[in-house]
Amino acid sequence: MCAIPKQVKVGGSFYKGYKLTVSAPAGDYVLDMTLTTACAINGITVIPDKYGAGDHFKIQHLDSNNVEKRVIVETVYNVGANAAWLFDLIALEKMDAGDKFRLTYTNVAGIAMNVYTNVERIR
Repeated sequence: MCAIPKQVKVGGSFYKGYKLTVSAPAGDYVLDMTLTTACAINGITVIPDKYGAGDHFKIQHLDSNNVEKRVIVETVYNVGANAAWLFDLIALEKMDAGDKFRLTYTNVAGIAMNVYTNVERIR
């Protein structure tokens, strides 16, 4: 995989929001953000709407066959309700059609919540 140098710190030409509904039972909750057309990802923001003590998440880049290409974020903890995590990628993440960003939210605290994401894309 080759990295494309970034021209701006934060910014994209298209933004897409997603919502992951996390139920109260402890466990892993998965949100696949699948792309229908090729593009590059500039960054991603993750915002849980409630605090879950010990809850954490990871983000992976998977190809169309669900093979992991790269781990983007690993074991980042939920530090509070509506606390936004902005992951400004060091280089544009090249995504082919059918590739996906996978958010896996691990619910440890047993609290139901929504986890919102915003993906910055360059088309």
